[in-house]
Amino acid sequence: MPKPNFRKKVKDENNGISTYSDKKISVGDIRKTQLITTYGVGAIVDFKNDTVVIASTDDWDYSPNGADEVENRKIFNENLSVITGAEYFLMPRTTQSTNSFSQSKDIPSYIFPEKLHCSNCGNIYDFRELDIKERHKCPKCKSTLNASRFVVVCPHGHMDDFPYDWWVHNGKPCPSGVKSPRIKMTNINNRTDIDSLRLECTECGASRSMVQVFSENALSDFQCTCKHPHFKDPLAKASYGCHDKMRVRLRSGSGVYFPLTKSALLIPPWSKKVVNAIQKDYEILSALDESKLASVMRNKLNDPELSDDEIIRSWNAVKISMEQKRERTELSVYEDEYAILSKGDNDNEGNFSSYPSAIPQKYQEYFNRLTVVDRLTVTLAFTGFTRIIRNESNIVPISQYPKKWLPAVELTGEGIFIEFNKDKVAHWRKAHSSRYKKMKSAMESNNFVFNAFSETYVMLHTFAHLFIREISNICGYSTASIKEKIYSEIDEKNDNVKMCGVLIYVSSPDSDSSLGGLISIADDKDVFENILDSMLEHANWCSGDPLCISSTKQGYKNLNYAACHDCTLLPETSCERFNCFLDRASIVGLPDNSTLGFFI
Repeated sequence: MPKPNFRKKVKDENNGISTYSDKKISVGDIRKTQLITTYGVGAIVDFKNDTVVIASTDDWDYSPNGADEVENRKIFNENLSVITGAEYFLMPRTTQSTNSFSQSKDIPSYIFPEKLHCSNCGNIYDFRELDIKERHKCPKCKSTLNASRFVVVCPHGHMDDFPYDWWVHNGKPCPSGVKSPRIKMTNINNRTDIDSLRLECTECGASRSMVQVFSENALSDFQCTCKHPHFKDPLAKASYGCHDKMRVRLRSGSGVYFPLTKSALLIPPWSKKVVNAIQKDYEILSALDESKLASVMRNKLNDPELSDDEIIRSWNAVKISMEQKRERTELSVYEDEYAILSKGDNDNEGNFSSYPSAIPQKYQEYFNRLTVVDRLTVTLAFTGFTRIIRNESNIVPISQYPKKWLPAVELTGEGIFIEFNKDKVAHWRKAHSSRYKKMKSAMESNNFVFNAFSETYVMLHTFAHLFIREISNICGYSTASIKEKIYSEIDEKNDNVKMCGVLIYVSSPDSDSSLGGLISIADDKDVFENILDSMLEHANWCSGDPLCISSTKQGYKNLNYAACHDCTLLPETSCERFNCFLDRASIVGLPDNSTLGFFI
């Protein structure tokens, strides 16, 4: 008899296994960073033999090896805690958490889609009908079974298999009386397009084409099943109900999965080793007198030269933070990071170090400061995901039960911080603010939550994209490995520019050092100037022009102006705003209005 619970667990780097009833089956490898981004909780992943959905994080904080193993995976980042509300963060489990290439089998996932299709005879099976040893073979013709190409999703994040039985019978029961009739899917004349797909019920002979399946109202009479297949109990939250229409999507197509992440730099004082150690054991250390605290911390860190004053200052910083955490906001975190980056010179024994570099004479009117961040640590946390709509208003929870932590990874690398001339930015903003009213209107009409939107943000964001595309050809990093962080704040009362800068950085979980490509660019004035010259030259022309440069309706929900894949867009791992709020004209102007560009 087939087992009712077919559960899979997946490998991250490498983590991964699966369970079939009470048996565990390794199905493939996923890198740690992918578990926080592309293949996070709720994502469908195609492995060599099996297709699965990454399961919730409910079991991440349990270890058969004891509490110490969980403690070793904890990450503390004060600023990220403020942004996300999490008390701390937890890395995915690996056999050796310090080695990014170590393996374990502790990241769960479940078979999904649950419907399997035989490309030879066309029969569709539920995985529960199959024996574990023959799960990849068609019971009828012994050909290979493949995961169903079609799934249904709704804007509230629910997901289920495509209802083949419901579709072929137009929402009615099979006339044969069979509760679960066998459905066959075939291609007319062996074609491969969607128009040629046809479903047939082998019990009653009913048939129906799949040609209309992707239309907006194809499933208007099909009630949302309220399933979250990444939960151990897919119907755990079904009691909340859902009145949204389900839409048909290809399992690997657009709209099935949009991961949401938050990140924050580990900056002074939080980048100091002594501060990080106090954060991890704060509750235990709070019971000690200050006279004993210094001795305990020196022993803990094996650093006899650590002064009493340094320990007490660090203790007070953590204590104040614990007491006032709720009073801080995400904006205050950005302001703190901006202040440290703008300072230029930050020599720290922990996880952050920077120094100022010279700005080329040609660009001194545009920039106030150029900072080289030669040691940088970023904590990247996975906060949830959405389906259908890339918006934070319908975030799907990543655990069935509330957790006080979020999954995260700690990344190290290097970066370049460029602080713009605030006076020049203010002048540019005042002259061209009316241009972006349509973009703001599109954002509001689509309920796209972004409180930091401004004309300045659009210009800074576009600059970051163009700069990343240019330096990827110079420094040896792929475009997808370079990331951005935009610091933009306008004082609406006084109409002043308070923050105006971009951080371009590279980071990875397994490098205490990096290739040094970004550092070498910022350290050499001539190279930096040549890159900016080349960037502006390339920004003046796009293969999509004149349509691209004159457009005010491009991208997701028309949230871009002059920006397309040929000139401005980046891999989504690089962009902090889903490739939205971009306008190449804000940098180089329009053919008939060059003054619109900031660099004129």
